[in-house]
Amino acid sequence: MKILFIGSEATPFVKTGGLADVLGSLPKAMEKRGHEITLILPKNKAIKEKYQEKLILEHTTKVPIAKKKEFVGIESMRHEGMTIYFIDNEYYFGYRPNLYGDYDDGERYGYFSHAVIALIKHLNYDVDILHLHDWQTGLIPYIMKVSKEKRLRHIHTVFTIHNIAYQGIFDKQLMPYLSVPFSEEIEYDGMINFLKSGIVTADYVTTVSPAYAEEIQYAYFGYGMEGILKDRKDTLKGIMNGINYEDFNSKTDPLIHKNYHLHNYLKGKEANKQALLKMFHLENETLPVFGIVSRLTEQKGFTLLKGIIEPLLKAKKLQLIVLGSGDKDLQHYFESLRRAYPELVGLYFGYSEKIARNIYAGADFFLMPSRFEPCGLSQLIALKYGTLPVVRQTGGLKDSVEPYNKFTNSGTGLGFLNFSSEDLARTLDAALALFNNKRNFNQVRRRGMQEDFSWEASAKIYEELYQSLGGE
Repeated sequence: MKILFIGSEATPFVKTGGLADVLGSLPKAMEKRGHEITLILPKNKAIKEKYQEKLILEHTTKVPIAKKKEFVGIESMRHEGMTIYFIDNEYYFGYRPNLYGDYDDGERYGYFSHAVIALIKHLNYDVDILHLHDWQTGLIPYIMKVSKEKRLRHIHTVFTIHNIAYQGIFDKQLMPYLSVPFSEEIEYDGMINFLKSGIVTADYVTTVSPAYAEEIQYAYFGYGMEGILKDRKDTLKGIMNGINYEDFNSKTDPLIHKNYHLHNYLKGKEANKQALLKMFHLENETLPVFGIVSRLTEQKGFTLLKGIIEPLLKAKKLQLIVLGSGDKDLQHYFESLRRAYPELVGLYFGYSEKIARNIYAGADFFLMPSRFEPCGLSQLIALKYGTLPVVRQTGGLKDSVEPYNKFTNSGTGLGFLNFSSEDLARTLDAALALFNNKRNFNQVRRRGMQEDFSWEASAKIYEELYQSLGGE
């Protein structure tokens, strides 16, 4: 099949979040399965600075935006067996450092949508599947639907929701700049909604985990889209994101203190734990280390720690190491813990890939008590590195971590259902009890390291979906 992946960011070109990891990995996995893969991205400032010398100008055209015609440059390069196209427009993307958050995001991603259509025409409509990602591409299937060109309407579309909290919502005054007719398919609650457009007009809708696909059909998780998604339940599917084990592998990771694999992980984990403690000036090698690598926000569930972690620190039951940044109140809270227990708490506000990898490799447990989590990547990395995830059973965390059962000695991590401090406290107690039962603890670690969340498994499911839409 000829498949076009379209989004706003992808590794290694530019990244602000998990979307880039997906668009950096899934197309490669599909290409390995024998399909002809093309990736389309805006050519923003970061890409221009890093890759300009490798880019070839293939075609120029113009698209209508309000009463003006905007320039579209179609540039390409080859990368790992695939063709990557970049939409070049200096005003909308070229000089701006931000991918999102500018005053005219609606206009510029409306422009991007029309530019993608122009690129498809440049390819002479020789496409089987368009796989669109997040609200920035949500207008594309609507443009195709209202188009007078039959060849455009016959291309099948898949629209993936990575995080339904981000919808691309703009005032109706944007309409003249979108160069499409107004209809209820792009309107929600008196506003223009790019995400709704994608959900309503794409042939099929996917999310990044099976549990998240179920959750967003209910008001607590759906952010107003729950009714629309229930109407689409027969063409809505959750497919678990994968992980690139070439990048995240304790056996080959150059950033950790000592490499290890399934058959020598005990010595490897011990050496990496010692190195991690030294990195944060902590000294107690006998206490379990609970690690956090995350944005520090309420959505990630760290407010649940307030009131329950202090007694455990006071009793010297555990150590806590935190890497991240976010809400100032949460940062101040973790700072207060470090001041009160400097021998048990380590902090790094900001981000360091080296420190993150050392936490994955050196910690005993990894905390992810999220209020909601569409998929999550950190728990998959932790499992591969033999670090037990402690998660709230929601979204991708529910799909990827089997909670430990002390009666059957089964599971790959620890989990709790209710978003409450009390449930998290009980789970932390269960983790400490498991840590003190070294035989069971090590068996759970081994099971976690043997889990397979590679992109190959996810790519096979996507392939079956594409074929069901009419791909060969």
